[in-house]
Amino acid sequence: MHHKKIDIMKMASYIILALGLVFVLLPMVYMLVSAFKDNELTFTYPPELFPSIDELTLNNFRYIFDNTKFWTYLGNTILVASMTVLISIVISTTLGYVFARLYIPGKKYIFGFLLSIMMIPGLALIVPQFELAVRFNLYNSIWGVILFYAAWVTPFSTFLIKGYIEDNVPRELEDSIKVDGGSVFVIYRHIILPLTSPVVASISILNFLFPFEELGWATAILKSDKYRTLPVAITMFFQSHARTDWGYVFAMTTLAMIPVLLIYVLLQRYFVSGLSSGAIKE
Repeated sequence: MHHKKIDIMKMASYIILALGLVFVLLPMVYMLVSAFKDNELTFTYPPELFPSIDELTLNNFRYIFDNTKFWTYLGNTILVASMTVLISIVISTTLGYVFARLYIPGKKYIFGFLLSIMMIPGLALIVPQFELAVRFNLYNSIWGVILFYAAWVTPFSTFLIKGYIEDNVPRELEDSIKVDGGSVFVIYRHIILPLTSPVVASISILNFLFPFEELGWATAILKSDKYRTLPVAITMFFQSHARTDWGYVFAMTTLAMIPVLLIYVLLQRYFVSGLSSGAIKE
């Protein structure tokens, strides 16, 4: 009786997981199929999830490459993503080490204030951030998205790195460096950075993906075509000809997914190990 109950629970969990998988994958499958259909056919009703081979075409992709600055948008997005990762990792690893190991009066309150920033949606502060960007001449500048993206992702990155250091980096290693006369900078360079590489890799992947999906701030701050990122470029097809060209939208979105998938596939083992490390305390 007990084994039958376990089997029923396991089967129910598999069914729920299967339904969740279908729910997640169905929009992506529809997007991929629509990207390879003629732009006019995307308006057919009812929509076809599996069209015939004769209806598949590369016209949408040809239009993207011939009539848009796709490579410029992709280069801008990769530049923004790379700089966001670099800046946020330098700051968050430093802050994580400080909050985890060093004595600072009122450290808990400062860390609590840092965590409270995570509770505020970035777009809720778009007006003061916009005024700040204008004052520092960051409006319509690629640095206007890089610096603000780095500021947005730093609190969560610091939170993860602090917890990882406390749970996985032995204090004995730091004490041995101190006995030999090493400073906090030596400890940071030779102990903290190497040992936190799994969680740093995980955070880097998450932060790298962020500019590929963020739209609100990039739309507000980037007005020149030469600075646009892929999310902003995709919105050009909304109501561009008194209608939304969904074929072009899906085609550019599909192209934008390629570098994201490559990054995740190549660094998947670091992503999983970094997030799972420290999840269970000994």
